[in-house]
Amino acid sequence: MIANRSIRALPYLLTLCTGTVLLISQDPYWIQLVLGASLLAILALSWDILSRTGQVSLGQAAFFGIGAYASALCGDLGWIVGWLMAAAVCGVTALLLGLLTLRLRQVYFTIATIALSLSFKVLILVFGTFTGGASGIAPPMIGDGNPNVQMCAVLVLVLLSILASDLFLSDRYRPAFFMIRTKPSLAAVSGIPIVRTKVLAFVVSGMLAGLAGAAYAGLYGYIVPDDVFALSWSIMPLAATILGGMDSTIGPFFGAIALKVLEGVARNYVGGVGYQIVYGVVMILCIAVLPKGLAGLLAAVREASSPRHRATGAGVTERVL
Repeated sequence: MIANRSIRALPYLLTLCTGTVLLISQDPYWIQLVLGASLLAILALSWDILSRTGQVSLGQAAFFGIGAYASALCGDLGWIVGWLMAAAVCGVTALLLGLLTLRLRQVYFTIATIALSLSFKVLILVFGTFTGGASGIAPPMIGDGNPNVQMCAVLVLVLLSILASDLFLSDRYRPAFFMIRTKPSLAAVSGIPIVRTKVLAFVVSGMLAGLAGAAYAGLYGYIVPDDVFALSWSIMPLAATILGGMDSTIGPFFGAIALKVLEGVARNYVGGVGYQIVYGVVMILCIAVLPKGLAGLLAAVREASSPRHRATGAGVTERVL
């Protein structure tokens, strides 16, 4: 029990320690790396929350872009109001779309979420008078560009995402999510509100992705549709979650960190276009070798080092001898 609590506390502790160290060191390179990993971690955690209900979404880019533009259109009111607006707009959008699409299963839902991203990108271009169209728009900078304020604000979002993920892993939600994912007919007979539970997960997932988009907009100060609605914002969270381990908090969190570190190493040592090939090959190998992700590896190591496992192994050895 103590070991489980310690592992669950790791993302919180690492986030707080990283923020403290960077506030002291003020190293621009590491600040940018941590900011990039933080945005990916938020998106990965938001994707994993929804996937626990059995729905595979490729619509994170839609909410990421909606959040970015919602915060940008509230530019005169400041970045904090922009973030609140991004969460509200994404939450309402996820609620309405969830009621329409979450009855779909498997690949049909996935296709619907891809169409969602493309549709919102077209809407941004059509209403260019208000959104800036293809030319883009300038959102308010977080803390007027102060890197310390930016880092603290983004890390607070990471902590919020970790907390939301842990909440849905609690005894109140996890059994229902597991039953909906594995035995939906049994879940319905048991009285679990399947659609309402899926919509709840979709709303929270969309709000977190929207906040990540608002943070991205506030960090870089200018956004265009091709950037914030890019499919990569849907693919990268999925890859980070698979690499780290699904249906957990620690998996998407450390998967995002590993993915960003791998990308940085490949970019620095290979460079050019070739780094993307090396990056992809290494990622595929990692997923092939670790089918349960980094979280599965950590669980296996913990199990192998537990006193009960050592005692069992010793007993087996004695019987063999």
